[in-house]
Amino acid sequence: MALTAWLRRLQLPASALLLIGGALLMRPHGDLFDAAQLLPFWRAAAVMGLGFALSWSLPIIPRALFWAVAVLTRLALLAMEPGDDIWRYLWEGGIQLHGFSPYALPPDAAALEGLRTPWWSSINHPDTTAIYPPLAQLLFRLHAAVAQQVLLFKLSFTAADLAIAGLLAARFGAARAALYAWNPLVIVGISGGGHYDSWFLLPLVAGWLLAERVPPPQGQRPQACIDLLLGLSVALKWITLPLLLQRAWSRWRRFRRPAPVLATLLLGLAPLLLGASLFCGLRSCPLLPTGSTFMRHGRSAEWLPHWIGQLWPWTLQTNALHGWLLLPVLLVLLLTSARLGVFAWRYLLALLLLSPVVHGWYFIWLMPFAVPSQNWGARLVSLSAFVYFVLPSRLPDWQLTTTERLLLWLPLLLGLLLSARDRTESAPGR
Repeated sequence: MALTAWLRRLQLPASALLLIGGALLMRPHGDLFDAAQLLPFWRAAAVMGLGFALSWSLPIIPRALFWAVAVLTRLALLAMEPGDDIWRYLWEGGIQLHGFSPYALPPDAAALEGLRTPWWSSINHPDTTAIYPPLAQLLFRLHAAVAQQVLLFKLSFTAADLAIAGLLAARFGAARAALYAWNPLVIVGISGGGHYDSWFLLPLVAGWLLAERVPPPQGQRPQACIDLLLGLSVALKWITLPLLLQRAWSRWRRFRRPAPVLATLLLGLAPLLLGASLFCGLRSCPLLPTGSTFMRHGRSAEWLPHWIGQLWPWTLQTNALHGWLLLPVLLVLLLTSARLGVFAWRYLLALLLLSPVVHGWYFIWLMPFAVPSQNWGARLVSLSAFVYFVLPSRLPDWQLTTTERLLLWLPLLLGLLLSARDRTESAPGR
């Protein structure tokens, strides 16, 4: 018994030290296009993952330690070599300062040749125009106007990331919020990899927590704030549009009048429409490169589309099919999910399972909405998603082996089953 108590006292400091130490070990090994960096990267991820797993059973995490680990791990990875998405952020922000639209000209356009930087060759899909929504483009431009530097962008993403952690800790407590704040996938994806996903998650999480505040927010001003926050998220990332639709649908179910629904849709779509007006003309509004190879049949670490493709190979040549498959799922979720947070979790999970293009950091989208339930699927995929990072060193062959695909996805599915079983066993009457 004394040994057990002693080990329990060590659990909290061990978790913190492993997370910080793992981040420091990872910092020199971010260039995953170099195959020699992969094993050291994975070893560091395993150290962080062990620290993260030790945090799962902690009943209490002191606020000071919670923030110390959250901040220090992120600071350690600011100097890590980023993923290649960030070069598009810098490029697309920079060309706007010279009067060019990233929706009109791809990075390899001859008209932009004079603007090429020393890192220009690192831009992914140089023959494809911008895919990020208008508000994201305006933020890229704002940051590039200050400095077209990786560190500035990373600091901005990390600040939004820590703000999300703060919102979750304030609502659910530090021990539960550690699922997000101490999550190695979140830390590596945002502060290390330099992906901008924290920008769209911040208003989304703020809107969700405000909508589900106890007691419920009353009056027009809080409701308008919720609509606007969701709208800001949509204007930063296309995938969050169904959450605005869920918000509108929930208002219809509550009031049975069109006025609140129209108010939600108008205010929620305002940031997107205002942003688009700066890039669109009267005759065209090319905000998505729908004709690109990437959008038509690009694939990356997918789950259901892969197995569907094994049965019906013709589906490998079109990604539109999976968008259509998502529609009935979305309809069912709208009809069965009354709460915004529950809908967000279910919708984002369905989106990832059905998407033909999945990158490892996409699983970060699930994490805020897993904090209330501490879902095992979210916990386990936070570790297994690191399998994805084998892909950059294999270019141009961007394919997981069957074993790698199973290692990445099965922990998520197993965790979902474990959490479903736990909910069933704890249900009243059992």
